[in-house]
Amino acid sequence: MNRTVLGSIVAGLLIAGSGGVAAAEPAPAPAPVAPGQIPDAPGPGAAAPIAACMAPGDTIELRAGLGALLGTGSGAVAGLPIFFVGAIPLGIVGGVIGAMVGSTTYAQDAWRAPQGC
Repeated sequence: MNRTVLGSIVAGLLIAGSGGVAAAEPAPAPAPVAPGQIPDAPGPGAAAPIAACMAPGDTIELRAGLGALLGTGSGAVAGLPIFFVGAIPLGIVGGVIGAMVGSTTYAQDAWRAPQGC
């Protein structure tokens, strides 16, 4: 119980401290726009951004499988303090959550990738 209380205090201080640092930084000033220029267009000599394509062999099954593997391992380790009786169900729950996270990241990346890649 002492570790839980101490961990929650440290986590709260880290969150509050990082929020204070982020709020203290001034926002960057917008670049001036010449008359007749489109605000988001690259200027002369600037390169246009290159679209990132997904890696060959990157599939939803691969990402879901890796997510399930990592989720099962971390869930089983989290359940070990409840002996092996807790490690098995938490491993299953962690694997399901990991598979969902892995497939969701693939869907997001596939949606953002250009169609011609």
